[in-house]
Amino acid sequence: MKTKNTRNALTLSTLVFIAACAGCASNRTTPAPVTMSDATDAAEYVDMYYFYEELCGSCTEDAIEAFYSIFREKVPYQEREQYPHRLHTINVYEQQGRPVWEQVTDDMGLDRESLQMPSLIVGGRVFQGHENIANNIREAFLTAGEDMFVYKRVYNPATRKTGTQLFDDYAITPDHVTLVYYYRITCPECAKVKPLIDELPASVMVMNSKDVPLDIIRINTRSGNNGDRIAAFFEAYNVPDQDRKVPIVFFSDSYLVGADAIKAGISGKLAEGPGTWQPLIPKTVK
Repeated sequence: MKTKNTRNALTLSTLVFIAACAGCASNRTTPAPVTMSDATDAAEYVDMYYFYEELCGSCTEDAIEAFYSIFREKVPYQEREQYPHRLHTINVYEQQGRPVWEQVTDDMGLDRESLQMPSLIVGGRVFQGHENIANNIREAFLTAGEDMFVYKRVYNPATRKTGTQLFDDYAITPDHVTLVYYYRITCPECAKVKPLIDELPASVMVMNSKDVPLDIIRINTRSGNNGDRIAAFFEAYNVPDQDRKVPIVFFSDSYLVGADAIKAGISGKLAEGPGTWQPLIPKTVK
């Protein structure tokens, strides 16, 4: 496996679609050499790699246009302009395409033998087959953009965290009121809850009339291996099957699930004040 600092001078002969900023026109051009590590370090673009196999020269243009059509159809213009991005369309049979396929999959620690064509790789996740790509491309793009430009945390499966490492990146301050909010970007119920979460104050008045700082931990279940994180919460809180869904917010000893329940109950739960969290997020701030 190549290390994160690997730099191969790969010149792509394939087309790349670039939206460099929200206000400028999109265009196609020949890119400068790009590697997964470059994209992660620079954090300038959401890089979307569309790999396909095609030996027919005239069919290659059809494959490229089919992918662009999926992207334009599934991701509305305003959302496409939200995050700078590059679409790399790469034929793995081409002399310059194969090394890109190998480098990207090696950087991510992926098993090429288990991958099917076409494959879309974005935000550390892989989507295989036209139907799967079409069904997931919007959420994958928005999630990758949020990870890169909002949270500044780019997922790479080669550094996947498991077990007790799952929550190394999150901290609970014992004397603060904390809530953990799980959501999906494309979830209609989550869209109803997001304004409420966004407008929560920096501190809340608890039962003893004391103003206590409020900490909010937001976790997109479709980012990286956050599915493992919410599964850990479900088990620790003994959440029944009918409640294992988003949006869901967890407090130290309870949870609220669904937009209606969250809107109706969140103020009361926050007013209960700090509590002793279950051993899910081991990192604490003294």
